[in-house]
Amino acid sequence: MNVTELKNDKGVISGIVIPSADFRELKISVNPKAPFYAYISRVLSEQPKSEELILPNGHTIDETNKMTALTIEELYRHAFEKGVPMFYQDERTKGPKEFIRANPDGSEDLISYNLKKRNYTVIKKLLPPGKGYWAYLLRTSG
Repeated sequence: MNVTELKNDKGVISGIVIPSADFRELKISVNPKAPFYAYISRVLSEQPKSEELILPNGHTIDETNKMTALTIEELYRHAFEKGVPMFYQDERTKGPKEFIRANPDGSEDLISYNLKKRNYTVIKKLLPPGKGYWAYLLRTSG
């Protein structure tokens, strides 16, 4: 849960800010008989659901997520068709220098990127051709 302390000019805490997105987590730890619990419940019930909230682009969050996923798929598909690998991070990477290299043959490698030298080193082969996360694009291209 993210909590930001507000301090006066003498460094004394005069308030806190808790993002409303963290209220569900906070509600679990508040006594259900406390007035603050009722306040949190009211705020949560007034929040629009993600499928109802319209973003500035005129679409809901769910619609925007789907459009973004399709755009990313197209970027990967076009790169693979041109023989270009794509790079991303997930739970298999450790730290900001490690990436997954998604190869045009559907394989994956764990690589380490050296920013100063502008090159990368393969740490290990993760998945063979056709078995990587993005390999399904190879079967749906064309």
